[in-house]
Amino acid sequence: MIIFTNHKMAIVAGFVLAFVLIAVATVTGGGLDGDQIAGAVARWGHFLAGITWIGLLYYFNFVQVPALGNVSADTKADLFKEGSIVRRALFWFRWAALATVIFGLMLLGGLWKAGGAGAISVDIMIGATFGLIMWANVFFIIWPNQQKVIGMVEATADEKAAAGKKALIASRTNTILSIPMLFFMASSAHFPIFG
Repeated sequence: MIIFTNHKMAIVAGFVLAFVLIAVATVTGGGLDGDQIAGAVARWGHFLAGITWIGLLYYFNFVQVPALGNVSADTKADLFKEGSIVRRALFWFRWAALATVIFGLMLLGGLWKAGGAGAISVDIMIGATFGLIMWANVFFIIWPNQQKVIGMVEATADEKAAAGKKALIASRTNTILSIPMLFFMASSAHFPIFG
């Protein structure tokens, strides 16, 4: 079956299955009203994009970067060219970061609409602040420097080395921030730490 051999069809199949189950719930007396639908879509989008973003962050930090340290310059050149795994991963990484932030801001807007500033806990603000810092690192430090490293932007060998170091520091900063960020995102709804 094509859904098992084509990754795009597998994604489509996942969405179709979710929508079928939502339709069944609606037909059998469940379902959501208009405001709940917007909140559900924002939360679902935030989860899906966030899992993609943080999953790729961990892939880069725990798998790719350590593995590339032992790879020859010629092999790196192949790994960095158009259509490569590195470029595909960086594409999904930065756009998942943006989608996570957009859906997260939609969620914060929904909380504000429901109850003003009092509806937004300290826990969620810690998580959101760390998430915004991480997003800024992706778009303003990691991606511009990675473009030099992978050859999308002209750079000398020294400039590439310096760019790689800047991108790595920002990426490791994001790894550090992701741990408390994820904790406080979860605690805000399930076990508030700051009350």
